[in-house]
Amino acid sequence: MANNSNKYSTENEFIIKNKNIIIYLMAVISFFVLVAFVDYYVLPSSKTNDLITHYFVRTSGKSKQKVSYHYLTQKGFTFSTAKEYIEENNIEIETSLLFNSVTKIKSKTQNYTNLLSSGLSINGIQFYICLILLFSLGISIKIMLSKKGFSENTFYNIVCFNCFMIFICFYMGGFLF
Repeated sequence: MANNSNKYSTENEFIIKNKNIIIYLMAVISFFVLVAFVDYYVLPSSKTNDLITHYFVRTSGKSKQKVSYHYLTQKGFTFSTAKEYIEENNIEIETSLLFNSVTKIKSKTQNYTNLLSSGLSINGIQFYICLILLFSLGISIKIMLSKKGFSENTFYNIVCFNCFMIFICFYMGGFLF
């Protein structure tokens, strides 16, 4: 009778054999993405005073419009601010506990935290890419765990899209990995 139930499913042997491995891998990746969000937004951060040593301007396309300023500090931290230059060299940086991501930036006269666009800051692209990856992994796991069978094409689409999103996370700075 168990053979008969697989006969009418749209899942083939390859999917049945590899589904548990893919579910496990997607769960592990989801765990790391969630840990990164918890590290950035929930866990306590450490404060340090630092000195900006170098910076460069990122521009867009032919118009050469300023998009952001990317900074390097004496203690090895890197961060970007959206369209506004930090005029003071002495700054106070708050970093996350696990990944040492810059979460807050203050100078003596101004708070630049709202302009921060690197890491998982809400102004940065990495935040949105990680959210898309997290939602995609959640939906994919739900589809894989559902009682309904799914086609081989669906299986490959799930694997390929999530691999593509992981590649984008690597390409955008490797924040999580």
